[in-house]
Amino acid sequence: MVGIPPSTRSSPMRMRRLAVAVTLAAAVTVPVATTGVVAYAAKPGPAPAAAKKAPKKVKVAFAASGRVTASTAGSVTVAVKGGTKDVKGRTVTIGVPSGVRVSLNGKRVAVTALAAGYQVTIVGTRVDAVYTAARVEATGKASKPKPAPATPTTAPVTPAPSAPSASPSVTPSDAPSVTPSDAPSAEPSEPGDVES
Repeated sequence: MVGIPPSTRSSPMRMRRLAVAVTLAAAVTVPVATTGVVAYAAKPGPAPAAAKKAPKKVKVAFAASGRVTASTAGSVTVAVKGGTKDVKGRTVTIGVPSGVRVSLNGKRVAVTALAAGYQVTIVGTRVDAVYTAARVEATGKASKPKPAPATPTTAPVTPAPSAPSASPSVTPSDAPSVTPSDAPSAEPSEPGDVES
């Protein structure tokens, strides 16, 4: 090594030590710097819209028993008297998918056959406020609608005018008057009475 004073020359051993020291220093400072960046990024603040997660929807089992108030092709409305606390004492519309078994007095029927008044027991699941039936069993007879009470009318009832008859009627004032002197005699005259 020409030109370098012997005091500043490095020996290969010294070079290795220097390399190891630089490597260790870098190994210690890089994680500290990275941790500081991560810690800085983790500070609370407004989260971007894409990062917000919708709350997970949870299925909850329910049971309801009561009287049918209405039914359509895909749902039944029930005035619930008993069952789980989320439906008890309320009128609830419950969705009935096409594959769900619906029975009326032990026979399989369509959902629309459940008329108002049938006693019904339904089990199924609820997600948020949407109820879906897994099984529907109805018994009894449908109640007939009660007739509305008759209310008295205050307007007087007038008879309907009669229709004119097809044949005209003749009144005595319209008939031609016939006097006996004008009328021909129906009696034959006798041979002795001849007027000349």
